[in-house]
Amino acid sequence: MIVDARCDRYAPFVTAAMHGEIGLHFCCDAQSALKLARRFRADVWLVSTELADIDGFDLLPLLAEQVSQGEVDPLLAGHRRSLGCVGQARHAGIFVMSEEYSIEEEQRALAAGSAGYLVQPVATELVVALSPQEAVVGYAPS
Repeated sequence: MIVDARCDRYAPFVTAAMHGEIGLHFCCDAQSALKLARRFRADVWLVSTELADIDGFDLLPLLAEQVSQGEVDPLLAGHRRSLGCVGQARHAGIFVMSEEYSIEEEQRALAAGSAGYLVQPVATELVVALSPQEAVVGYAPS
């Protein structure tokens, strides 16, 4: 699941999805991401720090609440592929992405409990390497 208003930078993800290498969903704003998180379970969430309707860091706890609810709510429980060891963070599978590296942002992302801090451009191979062989990553226009 990619939450970013700038979908033009994810062409390699779209190509990988077209070849069946990953599952892909995309949300261009926080509100769409929260709605989708209530209905859909993804192993990896890539959340931009810069969203039109809310700061990505402010979205993190709201999104984490929805994502973690899928673990205990039988209505949300479904087929899930785990990220395994990435789940050491409080919000397993939710990564914060930034336009450029900032130590302050990295510290903020990790302090907020994200699974990691990534800098654009994010490589498809990196996301696939973080997940098991059959993992699903999301990207769907909203």
